Amino acid sequence: MFDELIRRWWIVAARGAIAVALGVALFVTRVTALGFLVGLFGVFAFGDGLFTAGAGLAVGWLPVFLEGVVGMGVGAFTFLYPPATELWFVQLIVLWAVITGVLELIGVLRLRRVAHGTMVMGEWLLALSGVASVAFGVVFALRPDLGALTGVLGVYGIVSGALLLMLALNVRRWPQLLPPVSI
Repeated sequence: MFDELIRRWWIVAARGAIAVALGVALFVTRVTALGFLVGLFGVFAFGDGLFTAGAGLAVGWLPVFLEGVVGMGVGAFTFLYPPATELWFVQLIVLWAVITGVLELIGVLRLRRVAHGTMVMGEWLLALSGVASVAFGVVFALRPDLGALTGVLGVYGIVSGALLLMLALNVRRWPQLLPPVSI
């Protein structure tokens, strides 16, 4: 499993880059049109989901694969049913954020179990990404302000993307940090 994840560190980096790109795009464009925001989020959710599902398949992690399926499903839904997405946009984002965050946290538990509790793995970065996702979903569920959504989603994209990019760089260095592990 470690070997597969190390070989595919770039998938984690791609997820981070996609999230940062979403965050930057939201700040640069200062989106006010709900339809454009829905489309932009749909592209993000589908792209992130595609890379996440690929990573889950590559390393054999069901929670990570399911996280990707959820992302692709949400992204596809935004394109197949734009009026429904606009109507239920807040709820869709909250649901996506909480489910993907919980699945990332489950992935962290799996990583810690396989790594036998070593802290050099950088799983805390994935844990922070999961916590950020759940926190974003909960905060937005409690205070669903569409006017603040662009900024909040932008900050979330940049923060979670930066965490994933740091995780990718950490994964890439695993061969230097860890002795050979047999699973």
